[in-house]
Amino acid sequence: MTKAIRITEKVTPGVLRERNTRLVLQTVLIGDGLSRADVSRSTGLARAVVSEIVESLLAQHLLVEEAGTPSGRGKPAKPLRVDTERQCLLMADLRPTEVVAGVVGLDGVIGTTTRADLPPDPGADDVIGVLGDVLRGLAAEDGRTVLAAGVAVPAMLSPEQGIVESIQFRWHDVDLAGPLQAALGYDVVLVNDATAVAMAELSHQSQAGGSVIVLHIAGGIGSAIILDGRVHLGERQRAGEVGHIDVGVSDRRCECGRTGCLETVANLPAILAGAAVEDLDAIASPDVEPSDPRLRELADRVEYAGRSLGALICVQAAILDIPDVVIDGPVRRAGTRLLDAIEQELARRLPAVDVRRPRFSTMGDHSKMYGAAAAAMLHELGVLWHRARTES
Repeated sequence: MTKAIRITEKVTPGVLRERNTRLVLQTVLIGDGLSRADVSRSTGLARAVVSEIVESLLAQHLLVEEAGTPSGRGKPAKPLRVDTERQCLLMADLRPTEVVAGVVGLDGVIGTTTRADLPPDPGADDVIGVLGDVLRGLAAEDGRTVLAAGVAVPAMLSPEQGIVESIQFRWHDVDLAGPLQAALGYDVVLVNDATAVAMAELSHQSQAGGSVIVLHIAGGIGSAIILDGRVHLGERQRAGEVGHIDVGVSDRRCECGRTGCLETVANLPAILAGAAVEDLDAIASPDVEPSDPRLRELADRVEYAGRSLGALICVQAAILDIPDVVIDGPVRRAGTRLLDAIEQELARRLPAVDVRRPRFSTMGDHSKMYGAAAAAMLHELGVLWHRARTES
């Protein structure tokens, strides 16, 4: 996903130029109308080097240089900004029943979004057809050149971006990115759904270099870890596959064939048990106990799921020393009741100094597809948005 430079490889002029280009572009991206001189001071690069890189980025339509405002002697400083008029990224959140997709500018500002239904029990060809049509439609309506597309998928991915397994789609060894790239004519970057949420959180950190535990809870349960400002993927990009481990909270048989998996009591189908997801709104506040027995049972399942998730999180938090925990997925509708149950379990299992109240994802329903776009941005340009998170 990242274009990291190994410290053991020879630093050739090409490698050095690529690193410096990313540095200049990232500095402009997170700055506020910095001039070439400002970028030089901020990065420590010589002004001549910065100017050469800026000219290249202007030619690629990645930056624009605005007219300066005179203020005293000398030439006015010309602010640099990311070009939002020429190119864009597409983003999509692939779900078992639908595709949610949208357009985002190179500055990270979301434009048009849309949804499209998938057929029942969709195969890879079904998804490629629907997703390809949706992305083509968005690109045509937007009019800008598409730099790349990022797609969040509920699947275990290989380092080559193949889908190793998706329990929700019942897929094994599926190539989704390749046919889409061939049909669309630009890069398609796949990212695990929990990792996509982590990328969205990474793009909204108030300070670079933070660490976060992310849990995405929908048809399955996935986790992602941000360590010191980087998403930790693991050697085979399988870090965070936590839904099918036994943390001692269930004795139920799982659809994967094993017994005791966390998903049997804490994924969305287990919580709902036939109820509608909208019913979660009625039990979201623990201050109001529902009189309807059906809703009372739903509230009990939410609280048990919260305690079960807390059992997992306390292990992650204790091992990694990460107190910031983000919850994403449709279970956000369970509100304070879910967060309270998680927090209470953490308090029961961990020292008070190690407990911080979990929070819901920064961008809500847009978290997965925005994070997928961030992954595509990082893949294509080696830079990441940095937009301050508003505390709720």
